[in-house]
Amino acid sequence: MKLHLLDNGVLLLGKENPVLLDRNEAETSNDIPVHSFLLDTSIGYILFDCACDDEGMKVWPEWLKQTPYQPGENGTVVDSLRKIGIQPEEIKYVVLSHMHVDHMGCLKYFPAARTLVSAEEFISVMKNYATDQLTDTFHVKTDIENSLKAGIRWQLMYEESMQLCDEVTVYHLGPGHSYGMLALLVKGENGNYILASDAVYSHVHYGPPAQMAGVCIDEAGYYRTIEKIRAISEVNNAEVFFGHDMNQFKELQKRYASGTL
Repeated sequence: MKLHLLDNGVLLLGKENPVLLDRNEAETSNDIPVHSFLLDTSIGYILFDCACDDEGMKVWPEWLKQTPYQPGENGTVVDSLRKIGIQPEEIKYVVLSHMHVDHMGCLKYFPAARTLVSAEEFISVMKNYATDQLTDTFHVKTDIENSLKAGIRWQLMYEESMQLCDEVTVYHLGPGHSYGMLALLVKGENGNYILASDAVYSHVHYGPPAQMAGVCIDEAGYYRTIEKIRAISEVNNAEVFFGHDMNQFKELQKRYASGTL
């Protein structure tokens, strides 16, 4: 099993952003990484999260454009995949941690894959879209419409856990940061990892003690998701990869460049 780190760029946040609560870190950068992971497994390629829409800065509402998206050096997630020789149609599974703008934006390019998402997340977001109540900050109308036009093959996850293959288990964490959060436990060549995404923004939020994030739908659920991740990590001796920790991301880039992920 090989784990590839895909640098999809950054979101440029203002000084009073809801992510970098550690002000010492915030002094150095208000950018947050937008990354995905590609898993080369015994059953084929699994993509964890799809980053921002490559057309986002053209089609996003004006209020969202106040948080500009800048693609990475290799472009967006599709460009990053192609650089390592992988075409979108080769992806067997897309696992969406949740349906926020910086995690499902390029899902439209993966209609051949089976897309796994929390049932609570999907039902809540689609209901809000259908009733014109998609009013929270990070679920975006164009992302939903692009997925519908593309004919995405959705698979809703109700179970607490699902083993996709010997190396990869999906955990259904429940509501917290969004209506329903998924995480991956990955058994890699060099260790075990939990891909936590925005269930935990950073090591500051992870603690202990856990700290509240600026974007949260269910406060009690948010703390439960972090403790679930902590328990999974302890049982499996797994390192946790956070959703928007710039310091950790830079360290992961160094490790990936040396071939250690």
